[in-house]
Amino acid sequence: MESADIIDRAVGLVRDESDRSQLVAALRSVSIEAVVDVLHGGGDVGQGQLVATGLGVSPGVAEGIVRSTVDAALDAFDRGEDVVLVMAATTPADEIAMRVAVAVVTEGGGSASHAAIVARDLAVPAVVGTGPLPLLDGDRVLVDGATGEVRRPGAGSVTAAATIDELPDSLATLLGWADEVATIAVLANVDHRDGAALARRFGAAGIGLCRIEHMFLGERAALVAAVLDHTAVDHSVVDHSAADHLTAIAEIERIIATDLVDVFSEMSGLPVTIRLLDAPRHEFGGPVEQNPMMGLRGVRLGVVNEALLRAQARAVATAVGSSRARGDDPRPRILVPLVSLPGELAVVAPWIRDEVGPDVPIGVMIETPRAALCADRLASLADFVSFGTNDLTQFTYGWSRDDLESQILDDYIGAGIIDVSPFETLDEGGVVRLMALAVETARAAKPEIGTSICGEHGGDPRSVAIASQLRLGSVSASPYRVPVARLAAAHAAIDASTESDAARPAG
Repeated sequence: MESADIIDRAVGLVRDESDRSQLVAALRSVSIEAVVDVLHGGGDVGQGQLVATGLGVSPGVAEGIVRSTVDAALDAFDRGEDVVLVMAATTPADEIAMRVAVAVVTEGGGSASHAAIVARDLAVPAVVGTGPLPLLDGDRVLVDGATGEVRRPGAGSVTAAATIDELPDSLATLLGWADEVATIAVLANVDHRDGAALARRFGAAGIGLCRIEHMFLGERAALVAAVLDHTAVDHSVVDHSAADHLTAIAEIERIIATDLVDVFSEMSGLPVTIRLLDAPRHEFGGPVEQNPMMGLRGVRLGVVNEALLRAQARAVATAVGSSRARGDDPRPRILVPLVSLPGELAVVAPWIRDEVGPDVPIGVMIETPRAALCADRLASLADFVSFGTNDLTQFTYGWSRDDLESQILDDYIGAGIIDVSPFETLDEGGVVRLMALAVETARAAKPEIGTSICGEHGGDPRSVAIASQLRLGSVSASPYRVPVARLAAAHAAIDASTESDAARPAG
């Protein structure tokens, strides 16, 4: 039976929507796989020659012509070609090409790499971590973002992912019931107007992660690079009054304010969590650091560059004013990334508050083991905490989120050391224990504090179940994973209720 038919049949079983048992039965009868299939399509990929196998990080199947540079991809798109972007790795400067591609393939990277995160955001089939590829510009290939296969096209047909207007009405009905049953809200990770519109139509309860650095694509990336160039050289703070530095900051402020007005418009009446600039230098062509993912990024960048931090907060305030003038109902929240020391938040929070006023919640991202261990002290200074599970996993393991899966994962799984990538599903033996401790101590310090996951684990069904068990307030994932997370949240609540009933003494 086709997945759409399964969903139709499940919805048809419900005669009384006020009867919770009927809703539960309908939700139980639809698998996560059925929803993924309806969202992303598929097809018979035929018996074409297998070129490479990597990690399937964004489901769907697409066929097109290989282009390996941004300019080549854009030129090919202008000629009407279906572009498969093939690169060693992608950076924010490459996102303009990713937006015109029908599929993305990278030789390096893992499920939490830049290419994987952006591809899921765009609902573009993607395979990463293939290793060196025997492909040339102009080759025609077929990419399966679920199996991780890259092939020469065979005789099979390909079914493109459904557009949102083509999705069955029964799916929206089913997911509405899922929201009634679930105990955790599902938000979206989006950074632009189109993504916000898509997320809202997929039923997201707001935006849990709007990443400022993702607003700076293509030529815009040079602005961030210019600020990084002037912020620190050889680990020393330099003169922030340089004219070109201040000009770049002013333009960054303008762009953020303009883009946020559009996001607020699509999300009017719903929360929008805006993460301050978290820009590893190597992704923006800035000065080289020995360990850029652990270098001058996140809150550290704000501490040493007050003008840049204030500009971001001021842009939020400007966007709020403009949105209200248009009749929208903006509900911003500001998230400070990569905090490890309460003193970091103590320094930057007053600067943020100066610009946005008293009514905008300020939260802290828990991404390092120290942050998790000090969550009570961070909670005393914050209105909410959000787990950045990609980085928290990276720092807990000491594993590169970009390199692990392409270099050692298969060997580790084959040897029985692990059974799944911790960047795909939350690690219950270590990372989840840190999260549980953080939640417990944060709530002890501030019982009403909000809690969430904003890493892409928020779109993984097993990780959603863990978040539900931790009694988090929300999870957040890329738009096309929102429906999956909504059903997963309902399944988790149903399973927990069933276990509770089974454990209750008879009589």
